[in-house]
Amino acid sequence: MNDKLTTLTAKQKEAYLAIEAFIAENKIPPTVRELGEILGEKTPGAVQGIINRLADKGVIKKELGVARSIKLVESNSMYLRVIYVPELRRINKRNIDDFLTIYNIVAYHPVSADIFGDVASESFFLDCPDNSLTKSHLQYGDTLLIHSTNKFQNKDIVLVFYDNHLLLRYYFDCPDDESKVILKADSNLLNKEVFDRDEVVVIGKLISKIQLF
Repeated sequence: MNDKLTTLTAKQKEAYLAIEAFIAENKIPPTVRELGEILGEKTPGAVQGIINRLADKGVIKKELGVARSIKLVESNSMYLRVIYVPELRRINKRNIDDFLTIYNIVAYHPVSADIFGDVASESFFLDCPDNSLTKSHLQYGDTLLIHSTNKFQNKDIVLVFYDNHLLLRYYFDCPDDESKVILKADSNLLNKEVFDRDEVVVIGKLISKIQLF
């Protein structure tokens, strides 16, 4: 791997990863507009600024007078195998049955398949919905990578929809009653830990806390 890649900021790595993945899939580099759509950047100037900084750091080259002017300095790096994961606006009562609709997607972010494996292809990003797990270092303002699944193990941190609220809880099977589930928090504001399975929707489990830019 080019040592210059280690000097990139998180935002620059995200952009580099997006460029590399686009070239791998389409065999041509992205335009400024296409790269902006992938990164969720609305202004061409902001995207161009990122491209310029990547060029300044020597990980890409630009050809003057060419529409698709980006070229990678090297094509074999740690960022090649990626999956694009959607960032969601919200999950609520109105869209709980179809929260992955295109109208609820803010942007797609490249995620390393080498780090997260196949679960990334069935995952989404969402802002932390509550402060129930602050002792577990999860709080408002954090961005969570959630894997959409219906298979859980005891002590998994899960995203739950209950009584029109999104919650983070530790998941436990109820040993005495299969029709119930135990959902624990660091601070139990609901004064309730045992739920009927049909009164909650366990949407998925937490994979990681990630900082997006």
